[in-house]
Amino acid sequence: MLGPILILQLVAVGASHADSVYSSRALETFIAVAAAANRTPPATLRGYRARVESELSLILRDTIGRERVAEVEQVAMSALWERGQRYELRVVGYRSETVGVPYSALSFARSWTIPYLYGDRLTLGVEFPERAPPPPSNRGRPGPDSLTDSSTEQHRRGQDTIHAVHPLAADREQFYRYAGGDTIAVLHARDRDVPIVRVHVRPVFGAAARKSRIAAFEGEIDFDATRHQIVRMRGQFVQTPGPRGRRPLLARMPGIIAVAYVEFVNAEVGGQYWLPSFQRSEFQATFAPLGNQRSVFRLVSRFADLDVDGHTGLGDSASVDNAGTLADRLPYRRRLSYAPADSIGRYRGWMEPLGVATANVSASDFDDLAPDAWRMDGPPRLELAPTKLEEVFRFNRVEGMYTGFAGGERFRDAAPGLTAHAFGGWAWSERTLRGSGSVQYHRGGWTTTIRGERTLASTNDFTPPLEGGSEGLGALFGGIDDQDYIDRRVAAVDLTRNFAPRHDALVTVEAGFSGDRSEVARLGRSVLGVGRFRLNRGSVDGNYWRAAATFELHPGVTGMFLEPGIGLVASHEMARGQLNWQRSELTLAARHSIGDLVIAGRAQGGIVLGTSLPPQALFELGGENALPGYNYKQFAGDRAAAGGMLASYTFPVLRRPLRLIRSLIIPGLSPGIAAGVQSGWTEASTDAARAAIRGLSPTGTSSCRALIPCLGPASTPTNGMRATVDARLTFFAGLLGFGVARPVDRPAPWRFAFRVGQEY
Repeated sequence: MLGPILILQLVAVGASHADSVYSSRALETFIAVAAAANRTPPATLRGYRARVESELSLILRDTIGRERVAEVEQVAMSALWERGQRYELRVVGYRSETVGVPYSALSFARSWTIPYLYGDRLTLGVEFPERAPPPPSNRGRPGPDSLTDSSTEQHRRGQDTIHAVHPLAADREQFYRYAGGDTIAVLHARDRDVPIVRVHVRPVFGAAARKSRIAAFEGEIDFDATRHQIVRMRGQFVQTPGPRGRRPLLARMPGIIAVAYVEFVNAEVGGQYWLPSFQRSEFQATFAPLGNQRSVFRLVSRFADLDVDGHTGLGDSASVDNAGTLADRLPYRRRLSYAPADSIGRYRGWMEPLGVATANVSASDFDDLAPDAWRMDGPPRLELAPTKLEEVFRFNRVEGMYTGFAGGERFRDAAPGLTAHAFGGWAWSERTLRGSGSVQYHRGGWTTTIRGERTLASTNDFTPPLEGGSEGLGALFGGIDDQDYIDRRVAAVDLTRNFAPRHDALVTVEAGFSGDRSEVARLGRSVLGVGRFRLNRGSVDGNYWRAAATFELHPGVTGMFLEPGIGLVASHEMARGQLNWQRSELTLAARHSIGDLVIAGRAQGGIVLGTSLPPQALFELGGENALPGYNYKQFAGDRAAAGGMLASYTFPVLRRPLRLIRSLIIPGLSPGIAAGVQSGWTEASTDAARAAIRGLSPTGTSSCRALIPCLGPASTPTNGMRATVDARLTFFAGLLGFGVARPVDRPAPWRFAFRVGQEY
C-alpha cells in the first residue's frame, strides 16, 4: 500500500519543501524508502548467470551530427555474479573491424558492465587505469587467461578505479539534490501494472570535494513505484579534481571538454528482481583548436538469458543476514578473462550483426544533458574557437601557409537558436586575405544560414568522406597535395531540414551569388623540401548566380566507414551569369555483414549540362581516391561514373586481442582475405565539354613556367570503362592488407598492392 500512497503524495498540489535537498516532503519520503530498498540486493538473490554482448566503437561526429564509425569491436561474454564474492566476465567470442585505427578500445577499457544498481557506490560502467600497468611477466608460457584482469590485481598494479557516490547511498544528502517524483508511465507486465516514477538528481560538491577525488551521477532515475527498485538511470558522471587539482595532463589542457554519459536499463526477472538488461556508456570530447567535431567512444551492452539463483535456502536467519548485509559491504571481485583463442574464433552465437548496436543509437541522444559549452540554451556565450582546423591553419601549394583567427557568438536565451561565426586569416605565400562570416538560425528541425566568404575551394570530385579538407598536413610534411583549387567568393542563404532526430535524412537548399577566380601553384615543394607539387589546374573566371539542392538519406552509411545499411546523397546545382552550367550527382553506398563475410560498396555518378562549360564544373577521375591504378585526374568529362566494391572474409582463428606493451592492446591477428574492384568512366559528349577539358591544362600560367614543363593535355575521356581489381590478405581486423592489383581494361602486369583499412 505504501507505493500508491506515495505516488498520490508526490503529485499533490502544494506539497511542502523538506529542505534544500528535496523538492518536497513526499519526495524525501520516497527516496528514503527507495534507498532502504536498494541498499543491498534482495536477501533471496544469491547470484545469476547471463549472456552479455557488447560493442565498443570509436566514432567521429561532424558539426551537423553525422557519425563516422572508425572502429567497432564486438565481444560476447558469459557473466557470473555471486553475491558478495565476484563478478566474472569471460570472453567467449570476439570480432572487430577498423578503417585504420591501430589499437583496440580494450587498451583503455578494463570493464564496461556492472552487475546491478544496488549499493552505496556505483562504478561508471567502464574502468580506466590511472596509470598504465607494468608489462606482463615473461616468466613461463602465458596461458589462455593471460589477459585476465581483476579489481584486486588492478589495485596491486597501482590502478585506481573511480567510484561514484550512489544517489541512494546512506550519505547521499552530502552530495545530491533531488527534484521531480512524477509518474511518467505505467508498464504492463504479465501479472501486474508497474507505475514508473522519475526523479531528477543533481550533485552538489562541498568541502569533501577539496579533500578527495569524488564522482557523482547527474541525471534522471526511473523507479518501480510499487517496489521502489531502479528501472532505469540515464545521465552523466561528474568528477571533482581532488586535492591540489590532481588530474591527468590531458584533462588540464585548455579547450578540452569531455563528458561521460551513461544509460542503465533494468528488466524484471522472475517477477521479483530488477536486473541488467541494457547498459550504455559513452564518452564524448571536443578540443577547441580542432573545431566542433566530437570524438566518441561508445560501449553498448545487452544482457540475455539471465538465470537467477534466487533460492531462500540459505540456512538459518544469521546466514540470510550475512548474505544481505555483511557480504554486500565488501567489494566484489571483478574479473575479465578470455577463453582459448581457437574457441573465441569459432564462436557463432552472436545476437546482432557487427555494428548494429552502435548504429542503433546516436550521440545526439544525450543532447539534453550536454555541458554548457555544447548547449543551445543558457546565457549568451562568446567562443574564440574555429568550427574546423582549416579556419585557423592550413597549408597548400597555392596559399602556402595560412594562419587565421576564428570566433563566434551563440546568443542562446537572448535570441534562441541564433548563432554567429566568423574567421579570417592571411595566406603568406599568396599574400591574400581570406575569411568568412555567417549568421545561423536554428528552430525545430530547420536551420537557416546566411553567409559571405572568400575561400580557396577544392575542385575535386567524388571525394571520400572526411577527406579532401584543406588543412594540408600531408602537403606540409610529405609534399602531397592531391587537390586543385579555385579562389571563390560567395554570398548565399542556406536552408537545411532535418527529418529525423538522428540526422538520418537531411535536405539542404541554397541560393546566392558566387564568383570564381583562377589560381596558380606558388610552391614547388613542402617546407621540409619533401616531394614535388603538381601544377594547379586551369579554370575560368566569372561571376554567377547559383542555386542548389541536396538530399541525404542515412549519411552515416558511406561504404568506407563501418556503419551498416544503405545511404544515398543526391544533389543538383544550377549557375547563371558569366558562367553557366547545371550539374547533378548521385551517390549510393551500402554495407552489409553475413556472419564473417562483409560486403561494402560505393557508386557515384553525375552529369554536367551547358553550352559553354567552365573547366572547374567538369568531373575528373584518377588517382588513389577516385580510380586507383591510373594517374592523378587522368580522365575528365561532362558525364562520369565511379564505383568500388569490397568483399572480405575473416577466418575464425587468432581473433583474441593481443597485449603488446603495458596497457596497449591491439585486435587479434584476425587473418582474412579480401577482393576489391574499382572502376570509372568519363565521357566528353559535346564540343563544350571537349573545350572545357582543354581548359584544365595549366599551360601559360606562372606556375607552369616557374616549376616544370607543361606536357600534353591535362586529362582525356576514358574511352570506355576503366577498372582495376585487387586481391589481398588482410590482418588485424582489416587494418592492413597485402596483395596484388592490376587493370582489367587493358593488358598490364600485376603489381604489389598495400591497403590500410577499408580502402577499395
